[in-house]
Amino acid sequence: MSLRSVPILAVASLLAGASTAKASTLLGSPDSAATPDAWACAACPAEGAPLGFRQFALRDATVETPEDGLVTSVGVHAKRMGGSEDPYVAVLRPGDDGVSTTVVATAAVPVSASEGAHVQIDNLRLPIRRGDAIAFVFRPGEVDLGIRDRPRPDGAVQSFQTPCDPCGMDGGTGIELLLDAFVEPDVDGDGMGDETQDPDGGGLGMDWQEDWFEDFEAGDELDEDDAVGTRARRLPKDLRLVNADRRTLLLTAPKPGRISASITVPANRRSGAGPFTTILTGETRVRRPGRVRLKLKPTPAGKRLLSKRKRVRTKTVVAYFPRESSLTLLMRSARL
Repeated sequence: MSLRSVPILAVASLLAGASTAKASTLLGSPDSAATPDAWACAACPAEGAPLGFRQFALRDATVETPEDGLVTSVGVHAKRMGGSEDPYVAVLRPGDDGVSTTVVATAAVPVSASEGAHVQIDNLRLPIRRGDAIAFVFRPGEVDLGIRDRPRPDGAVQSFQTPCDPCGMDGGTGIELLLDAFVEPDVDGDGMGDETQDPDGGGLGMDWQEDWFEDFEAGDELDEDDAVGTRARRLPKDLRLVNADRRTLLLTAPKPGRISASITVPANRRSGAGPFTTILTGETRVRRPGRVRLKLKPTPAGKRLLSKRKRVRTKTVVAYFPRESSLTLLMRSARL
């Protein structure tokens, strides 16, 4: 069913390996501030119950949150045609039947520009669970949501009519909703996003954003020569970030296991990127204690940003999974 040809009737770190790591996630459009190709409800009736639109599938994007956490920021490209009722972003939770969906949390999104504009709402604290999705809900004839064309069959979209509890959905393809939400972990359960809201980073300490390039403490540094019979190596005591550039992270790890990382750009005008855009990701195995080089690969948004800027302020989250040990997180903020 086309979203533009017929009315919609009644009828969801960047870490590589984010499904097992407490890491921040950008849900939805990789660039919700982009210029729309069209509007989601251009052919909808001018009056009627509010409609919700959810991105069901989108290449190079995440549409369902991989971990429990909080929606702390929302971005949407929308326009106002009439009325005064605020649209809202909704957290959608799948039902036990695998088909129905329920709205479990909402936040108003003020929209006023008649020609359309990108609107970002920060400092939200909407609880979200693994497998949940987001939707944008508005009254047709008053507000509309910007969309971009995608080559079919990419860009599957679902819609639903409110009020509904649960909400059944119908679908369409070839469309990218210009809607995103930034989901942060809340490891300590205090109701604040660990990256941008919680002063101690979810229990990492009050100075978790400082000391990007820390010196090794005594006993932490490793000899570069691993040959048996040469100088004895001193093993690292904990996970540490030694250095970072656009291609690699250099870390130390005390045990074999797995390390994954995501580097994101927080919202700001100078970065030239969308809100909390993930620009680099990587994952590698730790075969033995010591130094580890984690190769980074740019995301599509990262390629665009890094081709324009030589230096950019970033946030990095490293997840370390030692064998038979608990997850360790390392969060840092720095100019890359």
